[in-house]
Amino acid sequence: MGLRACVLLAIVTALLARSHADRVLADGFFEHKTQAATGQTTGTWAVLFYESLPEEPAALGEFEALTQPALEHQIFLARVDISTNPQLRHRFRAVGSPAVVLFRHQKARMYRYEGTLSRDSFLHWATEAYEASPGAKVPQPPPAFRLLMEPLYSYVDGRVGAAVGVLVGAAILVTLLAARHERDRKRKPRWKQH
Repeated sequence: MGLRACVLLAIVTALLARSHADRVLADGFFEHKTQAATGQTTGTWAVLFYESLPEEPAALGEFEALTQPALEHQIFLARVDISTNPQLRHRFRAVGSPAVVLFRHQKARMYRYEGTLSRDSFLHWATEAYEASPGAKVPQPPPAFRLLMEPLYSYVDGRVGAAVGVLVGAAILVTLLAARHERDRKRKPRWKQH
């Protein structure tokens, strides 16, 4: 193979590795990419759930350093910023943040990594020792109808509290005015007697 072909192959390999490594998952396509809830995953996924902060969390840098070793073991790395993905925040609320969660191929279970994000300890855990970790059933994604209705629910939910407050306030005001009117009516006769 010529030098030009070798360089091209190296560039393509680097781009493919980067595209697999730099996965950012979001509400709209998390389940489509990972298929975590069905257990028929598209491979083994290690997902970092974190909240964006003014400065990126240290866990993010440590996690991204595992990119090449993870790819060698056919583990896809991805990350989810739960501060911008409310559906995933709600769905995986028991996981906490930051947290690395492993979704294994052919299992509808997830495993939270508790160790340090060093190459050897993470890879040992992700390939073998995860089975000793307490796993949990992967939460199901919300039904499509719920997703369609979510904007309506949040619109109404934000206003229901205000509407109830106005109704309670109006009821109290009407009750006070009725009581005052009744008190005034009892004090004054309806017609004057001569």
